[in-house]
Amino acid sequence: MFLAAKGISKKYHDIPAVDNVSLEVERGEFFALLGPSGSGKTTFLRILAGFVTPDAGKIFLDGNDITALAANRRNMAMVFQNFSLWPHMT
Repeated sequence: MFLAAKGISKKYHDIPAVDNVSLEVERGEFFALLGPSGSGKTTFLRILAGFVTPDAGKIFLDGNDITALAANRRNMAMVFQNFSLWPHMT
């Protein structure tokens, strides 16, 4: 498994933003997170990228635990879908 998130949880002021989410992605796979506003998609991606520390769970990259690894030490990126970034889509 190239990327694995196991039991990821994050709360803000006792309100769950992400609640026990697990994900496995093989090398070369492309994935998208879909869901309604406020469902925790951005928080989960920020946790994977290292911008937010999870309250619970672990993140593994190529079998190595990277949960505590700083964002600048992870070889990851994230792209937001924003119509202002792609004017031809408006």
